[in-house]
Amino acid sequence: MISWIDPKDPLLPELNERHAWLIPLLEPRNSGALLLKELPRRYKPEDVASSLRPEQRAWEVAGLLHLNNGRTHEALGIFWQMYQHMLDAQAGGAYVHKGLPLVWIADCFARLGFTVHAKRYYMLTLCEDALNWKGVVPETTGIYFRLAWGRLPDAELRRYAARFYELAQEYPEDARFPEALLQRVDQRWLTEYPSPSEASSYWPNPKYVSWLLAKLGDASGKMLEQLAEYLMACMPGCRTMLRLRSPSTDYDVVCAMEGFDVDFRSELGRYFVCECKDWNEPADFSALAKFCRVLDSTKSRFGVLFSKSGLSGAGRSSDAEREQLKVFQDRGMVIVVLDGDDLARVANGANLIQMLRERYEAVRLDLRASADGD
Repeated sequence: MISWIDPKDPLLPELNERHAWLIPLLEPRNSGALLLKELPRRYKPEDVASSLRPEQRAWEVAGLLHLNNGRTHEALGIFWQMYQHMLDAQAGGAYVHKGLPLVWIADCFARLGFTVHAKRYYMLTLCEDALNWKGVVPETTGIYFRLAWGRLPDAELRRYAARFYELAQEYPEDARFPEALLQRVDQRWLTEYPSPSEASSYWPNPKYVSWLLAKLGDASGKMLEQLAEYLMACMPGCRTMLRLRSPSTDYDVVCAMEGFDVDFRSELGRYFVCECKDWNEPADFSALAKFCRVLDSTKSRFGVLFSKSGLSGAGRSSDAEREQLKVFQDRGMVIVVLDGDDLARVANGANLIQMLRERYEAVRLDLRASADGD
C-alpha cells in the first residue's frame, strides 16, 4: 500500500493490474520528481501520441493519482511534461491531438485557484477538441461541461469551436500549437481576474516560444509581434490586443492590466503599449523617440520595446540607452527593453514577470550602473 494514496482511490485497481511498474516510483515522498525523470526516459514521444496506446494511459494515471490525493503541484508538473512530450511527437510535421494533458493542466490550475490560467488552458483544450470534432464539440465531451457550466455560454463555446476549426484549415502549420489559434480569436472569453496567489505564476509554452523565435527575421516583423503578444498575454491579468490602428498610429501590441493593487504592475497604468523591432541592428535613438511619442499619445507611463538586437549604446549609457533613462527622468515614463537573448531565456523557462520587474526597477531607480557591474 502506498501511504499517501487513499485506499479507496478508484485508480488503484488499474494501477495494480496494468501499470504496476509505476508503484516503486510512487512510493517515495519525491514521487513527482522521480516520475518527471522516468516517464520521458521510458516512453518516446510517439508512445504517448495516441489515446490507443497504453503508455499514454500510464502517464495519465501517474498524474491523476497525484491530483486525486491533493498533490496538485506535482500533478501539474506531470501533465505539463506530458504536453511537452506530445509536442515533440509533432516534430515530423504530423498533428497530434493534445486535449488530454491540456484539460488536466487546466483542472490543476483550477484546483490551485489560478482562475486565469485555468480558463486559458480550458480554451486550449477546446481548441484541440474543435480540431478533433471538426468544429462541433459534442456536449458529452469533458471540455464542454467544464466550460459551459459557469465559464463560457453555450453559444460562445460553439462559436469559438467553429472558428478554431476554420483557422486550422487556413493555417495548418500553426494548428499544431493551440496557442497559435487562440491568439487569432477575440478575447471575450477572458472574463476572470487573477487571484493573489496566481500573480507571479507564469506558464508560457516553451516549445511554442521557440517555434516563434525560429521564425524571427521575416520582412513583415509580424512574428515578433505575435511572440510579444503571446508572452504578455501569459501574464495573469494582462489582456492583450494585437495590431490595433488609430487614425495616426499603428500599435503593435496594446496591453491592459486587470486585478492588481499592490504588485509592481499596479504602477504601470491601466493601459500600455508594446513596440516590436525585428531588426538585425539595435534600435536607435530615433526608434526610441518615436516609441515615446506613441506612449505620449496614449497617455501611457509604461511601455515595452521588443528589440531583437537590443538598444544602441547598450552598456555605455549612451545613444538610445541613455535616452531610455532620460525619458523617465523628464517625463516619468518607464520603457523596458527585451532583446533576443531575453526571449531565448523565456523559452528556456525564465519568468517574464520577474524579468519585467527587474528592468522596471533598473530604469525607475537608476540601477543601471550597479546592474552592469554585477
